Amino acid sequence: MYTNKNSGYGQAQIGGIPFTTGKVFVVADSTDSNLPHIDLLFTPDEDGVDRRHSTYESALAQATAGHGDIVVVSPDYSTAPTAAELLSAETKGVRIVNAGESASGDSQEYRATAALPQTTAEALFTVTGRVKLVGILGTVTTVIETQANNTKLVANPTVGADVDLCAVNDITADAVGTVYSITGTLATAMVATTSGAGVFQAAPLTLEAGTLDLDCAASNTGSVKWTAIYEPLEPGAKMVAA
Repeated sequence: MYTNKNSGYGQAQIGGIPFTTGKVFVVADSTDSNLPHIDLLFTPDEDGVDRRHSTYESALAQATAGHGDIVVVSPDYSTAPTAAELLSAETKGVRIVNAGESASGDSQEYRATAALPQTTAEALFTVTGRVKLVGILGTVTTVIETQANNTKLVANPTVGADVDLCAVNDITADAVGTVYSITGTLATAMVATTSGAGVFQAAPLTLEAGTLDLDCAASNTGSVKWTAIYEPLEPGAKMVAA
């Protein structure tokens, strides 16, 4: 059955959110904070096919091969698709995209300001699937205590060993507005600039599933907010604030 262009689903397709000649399904579990809105937007279609599903497997089972169907992943859904689900999507020609991003290109994830880790490493972002880290920027929102504190960013994979994404930088007494960034060269220290501008990452880095951590050698007062810019390298791959 063809979609009525005046229906909610038809209007969504015409509006290009996302545009496809096929059907759009969404994956979200029962605890999703956006569930009421998702269920209002993604009602069963004219064929009686459910469009909101709690697993990739369920959504892909409703997709039709070769129709250009899309599976949209809710921001609150943190499970990566399995190898079998990825194969199913590939076989049917289904794209899996994260809500709020285009089918291609970079995405941004923001982490609200928070106190520094206290002589430990703390997750800034959770990484689901494999992503390409294009840039990461931290901005000091509360002045850092005047006390030596060698600080670095670390990739902490679910499988395998930690990898330092930069060498340490002593962030003692860094003022509000100081911007932290990395160059992408693992041996280069984390960059801190105080002039209202930062150094953008020259070399992208691949991150495996796990977390991206901030590691502080001391227990300093002070707060920092963060922005990660990344590109998914696998269907459903994303970064979310930890």
